[in-house]
Amino acid sequence: MSDFRGTVLMKRLSAKNKFQFGAACILFLYCVTAATIAYHFLKGMVSDEIYKETQLLESTADATRTYVKDVLRPHVAALMPPDGFMPQAMSTSYVGREVMARIQARFPEFEYRRAAANPMNPVNLADDFENGMLQWFSQNPDHSEWQGLINKNNNAYYTRMRAIYAEKECLRCHGNPADSPSEMRAIYGDDGGYGYRLGDVVAADTIYIPVGFSFVRIKEAAWLTFLLATVSLFFLWGLFYLLFNRTVVLELKGLLSTFRNIAGPANVNETPLVFSSGDEIAELKGAFETVAGELQQAHNDLKISEARYRLIFETSQHAIITIDAAKRVKDINAAGMTLFGFTDRAEALSMESFFQFFFDAQDALGFMRTMREKGFVQGLEVEMVDRVGSKMSIMVSATARQDDAGAFAGITAMLRDVTDRRRMDKYLAQTEKLASIGQLASGVAHEINNPLGVIQCYANLIAKSQPADAQILSDVGIIRKHTEQCRSVVEALLNFSRSAEPRMSRTDINTCIEEVVSVLDIQLQKDRFTIERQFDATLPPVTVDGNKIKQVLMNLLINASQAMPDGGRITVRTALAKDGRQLDITIADTGPGISKENISKIFDPFFTTKGPEKGTGLGLSVSYGIIRQHGGRITVDSAPGRGTRFTIRLPIDEAAA
Repeated sequence: MSDFRGTVLMKRLSAKNKFQFGAACILFLYCVTAATIAYHFLKGMVSDEIYKETQLLESTADATRTYVKDVLRPHVAALMPPDGFMPQAMSTSYVGREVMARIQARFPEFEYRRAAANPMNPVNLADDFENGMLQWFSQNPDHSEWQGLINKNNNAYYTRMRAIYAEKECLRCHGNPADSPSEMRAIYGDDGGYGYRLGDVVAADTIYIPVGFSFVRIKEAAWLTFLLATVSLFFLWGLFYLLFNRTVVLELKGLLSTFRNIAGPANVNETPLVFSSGDEIAELKGAFETVAGELQQAHNDLKISEARYRLIFETSQHAIITIDAAKRVKDINAAGMTLFGFTDRAEALSMESFFQFFFDAQDALGFMRTMREKGFVQGLEVEMVDRVGSKMSIMVSATARQDDAGAFAGITAMLRDVTDRRRMDKYLAQTEKLASIGQLASGVAHEINNPLGVIQCYANLIAKSQPADAQILSDVGIIRKHTEQCRSVVEALLNFSRSAEPRMSRTDINTCIEEVVSVLDIQLQKDRFTIERQFDATLPPVTVDGNKIKQVLMNLLINASQAMPDGGRITVRTALAKDGRQLDITIADTGPGISKENISKIFDPFFTTKGPEKGTGLGLSVSYGIIRQHGGRITVDSAPGRGTRFTIRLPIDEAAA
């Protein structure tokens, strides 16, 4: 019941009164704590000083005993008869007691005793406390010293004791009485101080220092500290009370009024903001709870919205990247990490600038300029690179973000990889072009072939009719030569336009390549060429027309050798594609490479950079058509100064894969 009344009373107090009561309790506890700490600190400091004093006195007694035992007694014993004894020079107890008595006469703040349970001299007889400690030393041989506070004769003493053990030279006087000097027995008798063995506790050097007066002074100092702290802090408490009343209470009332205005008349009926207790804090708490409830609801709605956004962001099939105003990547989804080859999000966020994704810096500058001017881009196609430098065609759609002040704050961009689509568009365009040219070439070849036959026939007739005329025969030879050259071009056109189905069979592609290389190897070695073979022995057989594939390989190898008139290295490599369902044949040379303007034309019929005696320009076009018939594709990678690499990709049978 009393607890309930106390709770009700606290609720009825104003914030100002609660502050007064709480501050008073805290200050009182602080003063008690400060006085307690001061008491224990001073007590510890006095104990340390007393410990040092006892250590000094103990060292003095020990030094005296050691000097008598090691120096004085042996010297005096040598000057006396065997049974002679002089306690003033030979007894460590006697000399030590006399020395400490003289010190005590000048500094009476301590008491020294050499306490023994069975002493020769009754002056050294131990009292009950000392007897108990002597037994403790005997039972605990690992402990040779003890110090602590004790009460003795209604006084407090700091006591320090040090055990003295029987040594070999001690047993002559304290062992068997018959072995001791007769003069010593005459002085002390045969009753006490005998019968000890080596290592027994004989006595204990004991020092008593009274500390009662010192502790009384310490308590007085602690009480003085308590009183001074109480007066000082409660004076400050009064000042703080005035300050609190002037600042906090008035501010709380103003803040409460503000919360009432924020809540509005409608919310007053739902959640009471005014309490009858008179406690400003309680009223403010009610206002806080009302506004906090609204904030919590808004926060929950925001979390739901964020979860929806994050789900869309992470599950999108297209790469989504957010960039800040400094062009640094702030977030990237899983599709983006896959697109650019990042192992984790941290690696992507470590990029110094979004510009590093662009293959051409001018594209990056143009993109940023458009974003700042228009605020968005839609379907912008640019070339980008992944983390290892591989080039990609990317379609970018992006929107600029603004901060509260309307300034540019960053970009949210969606990226789609259209590399395969552009490659397919180019492939289809090339295929359509070759098909159209093939139809045209077929008609042209037939139209030219017949006149060539007539020309060749008449040239033969002229040669037969004028066998003796050397000039005529020379002219006829020229006609025949150029007729044959035209016929070879026509034959190539017919081969290019034919759409005969290839004769497919299971073929070991490595063996097929080796047969072609073997035919050219001797001649290529004479022309200072090195052919490097890098075959994957684990490749499964593929279903192809072996002769047509050999035709393609022969054409590519000859082209590579013709690109290097001074010799060089040709590398032929086979490998399984990453998807495991296709294989790659790569033929690379170390020649001068192909210029950017020519590389898009090399599969066009009749396009050639060689002289008229070295080709018709149909070889790569025919090769392109053969690979297309096999369901594969042929690509080229080249640049001036770094050689040329042709890659043939052929499908593997599903059963073999």
